[in-house]
Amino acid sequence: MKKLPHLGLGTVQFGLEYGVSNRQGRPAEREVAAILGRAAERGVSYIDTAPTYGDAEILIGRHLPRGHKIRVLTKTPALPDATIDARYEQRVLDTLAASLDRLKVDAVHALLVHQSGDLGKPGWQWLVGALNEVKARGWAAHVGASVYDVDQLELVESRFAPELVQLPFNVFDRRLSESGVLARLKAAGAEVHARSVFLQGLLLMDPANLPNFFGPLRENIASLQGRWAKQGLSPAAGCLAFVFQQAELDAVVVGVNSLSEFDEIIATATPDGHVEFDPLPSVDALYLNPSRWPAFAY
Repeated sequence: MKKLPHLGLGTVQFGLEYGVSNRQGRPAEREVAAILGRAAERGVSYIDTAPTYGDAEILIGRHLPRGHKIRVLTKTPALPDATIDARYEQRVLDTLAASLDRLKVDAVHALLVHQSGDLGKPGWQWLVGALNEVKARGWAAHVGASVYDVDQLELVESRFAPELVQLPFNVFDRRLSESGVLARLKAAGAEVHARSVFLQGLLLMDPANLPNFFGPLRENIASLQGRWAKQGLSPAAGCLAFVFQQAELDAVVVGVNSLSEFDEIIATATPDGHVEFDPLPSVDALYLNPSRWPAFAY
């Protein structure tokens, strides 16, 4: 049975309505249980979650099989205030303690700063202090950050040395690779995890059915999917082949809404042979960050 040591399972879909291509809503609890069981069975290495993902942490703790070898990552709580003070340091610790209880683990593989922009706020030292305390207590083996772009990563690195960085990477969004960031992170010894490999499912959609906001991408997506089809690849397989061919990545995090989707990913997660991708289209940055998409795009 093929094991998947470099695959991570994202869980935002377990607790929230998520994804531009998601028309099914949140999966039922029995479906989540089946997905988590399959992840343990097939040797998936990571599960990525956060306390802001609805009841995702509860579901993971309830249904992840005992004796599993999966490393769990979670994140810091939201910080809506413009400044950070000593209360936030305690809030990070209290939130992680609650996450560990929900996840039914003594420690996580990593605690990531969820909103890296928080490190640019006055009082950011309290946030870094919380990360240091988390490691001192043995509640996380590593600390790091989730980033969207080079500027955010540079902010993180000006505050502390991240041991694990989660970042967007897909066939459209190659900014962090082309800038040399991935190579630099690896040289520094950091783990690098890619997320958004399907761009919230956008890269898997029929171009004819894209919301109007994404109209400028129709031709690019159709071209990519056509090129993949000629190589015998589904859209999901093409997306995965691209990211798995990047030597600097330690893990690729994917989110699914059903066991059938997960099984398709498992079947194509380690394609045989080299897949040709050049030349690749250039895409406006507006379409690379889902936080910038208008609500009607969904």
